[in-house]
Amino acid sequence: MQNRHMERSAAYSGIVGAILYVISGIIPGAPPPATESAAQIAGYMTSHSTALAIAAWLTLPAVAFILWFAIGLFDYLRDQNNTDRTLAQWGVAGAIVWATLNIVAVSLMGAAAIHGLNASPTFTLLYLFDIVMFIFGFGSFAAFAFAAANESRRRGAMPGWLNAFGYVVFIVDALFTLTIFGGPGTFAITGVGTMVTPLLSALWVFVASIVLLARVRKTV
Repeated sequence: MQNRHMERSAAYSGIVGAILYVISGIIPGAPPPATESAAQIAGYMTSHSTALAIAAWLTLPAVAFILWFAIGLFDYLRDQNNTDRTLAQWGVAGAIVWATLNIVAVSLMGAAAIHGLNASPTFTLLYLFDIVMFIFGFGSFAAFAFAAANESRRRGAMPGWLNAFGYVVFIVDALFTLTIFGGPGTFAITGVGTMVTPLLSALWVFVASIVLLARVRKTV
């Protein structure tokens, strides 16, 4: 039997988690381009040490709330007459991997800022490793968004526009992983996509949480 109270708390969690995640991304601002010298990157870490530490601290509850939203969302989408839970399990797994990579990435960034590492090739490599984990994390989020949108569409559980929004997030997040190959502008490894992708993903969580809350309230 579906737990409507759990699903309602998951909706509230999604709203809070999305807000915290956006704040954690805005506070330190965009990271320096990966093509910058080690000295310039180290300078950014030093000058933004407090902001990076706060962002790292906020990320932990943010991803925890969003994970709870993911679990509650798929519980709501569950069809009691259909035992096939493969897509839902895949979606939750994507959310878990995204959360894990995000926490590791911000932990590395926060630790580097607090410690005040000197510019060196090793430091630059760690910075790139941090960015790569962040990028691949949204590849996992793409799986989460796709599973949610597709499951919702198949079951007619959410509005069509919200399903379309989920597919857009899936496409944007998947394209964001291509920045690993580098390139100018949008597809630079720390280009505009580094800010747009998480903001769009958080907006989808926020909107989906509000819709989920409205749907659950009708059935309680």
